[in-house]
Amino acid sequence: MFFSIIIPTFNNAYFLKKALVSIKNQTDSNFELIVVDNHSTDETQKIIEESGIDGLVYKKIKNDGVIAKSRNLGIQNSKGDWLMFLDSDDIFYYNKINFLNKNLNNDFDVVCNSEKIVNLDNGKSKIWRYGPNEKKLYERMLIDGNRFSTSASVIKKNFIIKNNIFFNERKDFITAEDYDFFLNLIYNGANVKFFSEILGDHSFYAGSQSSNYDLHKNSVLNVVKHHVFNIQNFNQDKNKLWEKLQWRFSMMDFIKEFKEKNY
Repeated sequence: MFFSIIIPTFNNAYFLKKALVSIKNQTDSNFELIVVDNHSTDETQKIIEESGIDGLVYKKIKNDGVIAKSRNLGIQNSKGDWLMFLDSDDIFYYNKINFLNKNLNNDFDVVCNSEKIVNLDNGKSKIWRYGPNEKKLYERMLIDGNRFSTSASVIKKNFIIKNNIFFNERKDFITAEDYDFFLNLIYNGANVKFFSEILGDHSFYAGSQSSNYDLHKNSVLNVVKHHVFNIQNFNQDKNKLWEKLQWRFSMMDFIKEFKEKNY
């Protein structure tokens, strides 16, 4: 098996250096690394050039703030049988590729491992285990939310090429384009496997896009609405389904307020 690891980045040199070290330290070397840089103005290029990773592919792009464009460019330039996406502020554990070599097989189209979630603002961490896999997974994901992490997932390249599945570059999907991506994979019949092994760290902090509540909530809402009215076919009464899903966003607001007031 040969893996393509795709890292999109922009002015994130401090974290990118750690991500690159985690790639260089892999015990298996059957991978290529593609870094897609949104024309950073910090030390990003210097860090990439000094990383010492053999065969590193360095691409630049003007993505207008749409990370999906960077990921798609990485896909288009990849040579691997399997695609791995690593956000520049996340890391892989040294044994990740070794584990995948031992446990992947062609019956799978998408696999996802567990991660340690690290809050860099307060130093707290916890383990997130993704999934579960079940019947009507697409329907459950549309109603309940995403069950995958981009940095924890590995996708068979042939499957996404065959089904023409890429990251949607709509600006109103920003921070939730991965949710749409995984929904599309499942809708098109991807065979899924969730591993309980913890194979990486996923970081949150005040400056990350995923920490912006209002932006993320609106993006998730736009993804759900798009699938309800344009893609899903398990409920023909689209308006009724859309009304049913409104509780989810009301609950998101309630949980946020609950946490902020420290009840």
